[in-house]
Amino acid sequence: MPDNLAWIADAWQSANLNATDLYVTCARGLSPRQLAERMADHEPVEVGPALTVQEASRLVDLTQIYCVGRIGQSGDWSFVVESGGSEGWLLDPAVSRGAEVLILDPRPDDPPSFFTYLADGEPQLHFELGFGYDPTGARPDLLRPALEAAGVIPPEDGIDDLLGEDERLPPVEEKRRVLQIVGEHFGLSLPQQVIENGRLPAVVTRTSPPSSW
Repeated sequence: MPDNLAWIADAWQSANLNATDLYVTCARGLSPRQLAERMADHEPVEVGPALTVQEASRLVDLTQIYCVGRIGQSGDWSFVVESGGSEGWLLDPAVSRGAEVLILDPRPDDPPSFFTYLADGEPQLHFELGFGYDPTGARPDLLRPALEAAGVIPPEDGIDDLLGEDERLPPVEEKRRVLQIVGEHFGLSLPQQVIENGRLPAVVTRTSPPSSW
């Protein structure tokens, strides 16, 4: 899986892309269209022509269209990459009933970024990216061993629990390592070139502002 997910941390910081064009939601157990339908705030959901990220972003007018997703498949995971006002990590956990859902929310206007794992309609794991580690959900320790091994968080035994400033990873590197671990744990890799530079079928996911606005 050469692409994995680590590249997303850099893409969120890129001068060539806007982080508001890279809200990523993935699902195992749903088709791309089914995922988009569960995420959308309206019915029916129509899949339109393939668009670049820039073309999708230009459709967002904040009057009738608040968010546009581009959909695809990578291995056994479906994905929706949204531009505009995504619901992000506040997406209703019911979207994951009978499936698994991962949410990578950059929150560019109101940091920190968030990672959320939903399964069978329930939050399993939720934590901030790059601002310490205080996980919540039914399985808060799911990724802890891997995060400790990668040097992202200190050991839970409490030894040297508070890292000095010179010991902390830069925020972008911390996000890279976390996203790498997420990809490896869930067997998920997303195609960087297709998402950043290619065209993917598009669907309007929000016709009203997200609940966080």
